[in-house]
Amino acid sequence: MSLLLVLALLLIYLLQSNAFQTVNSSYYAHHIRKQQYNNKLQSRGEISGSALYNNKDGNSDNNTTTSEADRLLAKAKAIRESLPQTSSTDKTSSSLSSIHKIISEFSLPNELENSFRLYIDIGREKGTWMDPRWGASGRRIECTLDVSFAIQPQQSLEDGISSETQLVSEDIAAGLMKTVTNKSSSVSQVYKLQTAPYARLRGGFDKMSILDAGFCIESTPSASSSTLRFCIDVKGTKDGDVSIPEGKLYFALPYFGQSKDTNTMALSTKEGTITVKQMGWNTGWRREESRILGIFRAVQLDKAKARDKF
Repeated sequence: MSLLLVLALLLIYLLQSNAFQTVNSSYYAHHIRKQQYNNKLQSRGEISGSALYNNKDGNSDNNTTTSEADRLLAKAKAIRESLPQTSSTDKTSSSLSSIHKIISEFSLPNELENSFRLYIDIGREKGTWMDPRWGASGRRIECTLDVSFAIQPQQSLEDGISSETQLVSEDIAAGLMKTVTNKSSSVSQVYKLQTAPYARLRGGFDKMSILDAGFCIESTPSASSSTLRFCIDVKGTKDGDVSIPEGKLYFALPYFGQSKDTNTMALSTKEGTITVKQMGWNTGWRREESRILGIFRAVQLDKAKARDKF
């Protein structure tokens, strides 16, 4: 019995000794790994000597974490200070500039005299000589174009003296003269028509380039009103079986002189016609024909902008 007791005590002693050795080995292994990590940080300059000393006293976790956080905060501050500063005024100015560019692409400045917005409706009209397949589906192209009939002075390139008007290209002038068929009519000089750079299509999601434009006034002694005729050279566009051909479009609208109230051109509020010149046989022989392309209305620009919000 006493032998069994001795053996039991010996077994307990051995087990306790082995457990102590295991715990002691784990402690020393952990201590060695921590020491190696501290040495690595110190070699990179990321931990101070005082922090290393504290590590030996058992405060390594708190001090290392604090030192690392301070280092990251200092680095973040340096990066933030190196970034260029953008003031709120600059941001507002940039935003207004971009808005102005978008608006000016389709619009004229308000200060131009005799400014109007043309509401253009292109499609098959009754009695047109356009090709039977053109616009047969009933599809139409609607767009707006801002124009100004103000007569702008032009600077002479030779002597620096301003001439009376700004002249239009000979091609536009010749085309307009062909639209005057009444031999008894008197026609004014052909002036430069100021236009926005683009016509606004599909609610502003598409556009059509404007290349050149001019206008003149046809007067007939026996008529109570004159006719405002203008020609716009466009890049053209297409939508299905209806299209605006590239080239010159011709517009005509009754003109009643200058309005006494607003000192601006008094134009008819009714629809005017848009025609295009194309070769054909509808007159009995092959010749250049005037074919109806669509209709339009002209509204004073300030009223149009107030209504359309653009």
